[in-house]
Amino acid sequence: MRNLDVATLRSLQGIAEYGAVTRAAEALNMTQSALSMQMKRLEDLFGEPMLRKQGRGVVLSDFAVELLLEARKLVAMNDAIVSRFTGERPEGRLRVGLTSDWLFNRVAQAVRAFSQANPRIELIINDGRSKDLRQQMKRGEHDVILTTEFEAPPGAIHLSKIDLAWFGAINGQAWRQRPLPLANSLHCAYHPVGLAALDRAGIEWFQAVADGGSDTWRVTAAADLGVTILPRGIAQAGLEPVDHGGALPPLPPTWLNVYVADGPARREAADFAGYLRRAVDDVAMAA
Repeated sequence: MRNLDVATLRSLQGIAEYGAVTRAAEALNMTQSALSMQMKRLEDLFGEPMLRKQGRGVVLSDFAVELLLEARKLVAMNDAIVSRFTGERPEGRLRVGLTSDWLFNRVAQAVRAFSQANPRIELIINDGRSKDLRQQMKRGEHDVILTTEFEAPPGAIHLSKIDLAWFGAINGQAWRQRPLPLANSLHCAYHPVGLAALDRAGIEWFQAVADGGSDTWRVTAAADLGVTILPRGIAQAGLEPVDHGGALPPLPPTWLNVYVADGPARREAADFAGYLRRAVDDVAMAA
């Protein structure tokens, strides 16, 4: 029986959040070589690569992405056990709702930075569609939410206005097909917007993805079986913005909004919103 090292899994989680071994090592207070050795131990244990280069940074391999899903559970269980039996208790709780489209590296870094600065605040993170998050907040289920919407309604903290783009498989050709195979969930807020743009342009389309799990559309698009719609600046494994040269219609921008609920956690929620703003500013500067 081989045993997993929680510290090594925590390092894998750090690389996923920071997108670079150097930045992850700094955040984890360890050397780059030590972090690289931890990844090597994971590779030796599973016989699979953990990282692959992308641009000037690194991303997790497909195998490492699957491993990370289980690794997060083990790290969280470790922390819960330590907290329980050392007598440490959180002084407060912050319930955060994040739209799935924006669970990207910079937001993960914002969550980590807030947690490190507020170690006695228990963070409860949930993701969901923007319209669902708004309804859940009205029911008192969240203290702060991050949404993408096609408006900037009163009461929202407007972080940024982000361009939408057609995304497809890296070096893919699905965007050339007619009718155009569309790989967006029927429940995605971008779906009706994309359909309207295609209809105005006179481009025939068909639904290339069934209404399956949350990752069905990603798999379909990354396999070059369709194109999907995402905000620019979001990195998705196996996907890239389509350089269609005008063959596909332009898409409207989307607002990135934060809502802070009134309640006992309002001060912490407003503070968390500041961390999100800095994360979004970093993305805008890097775009």
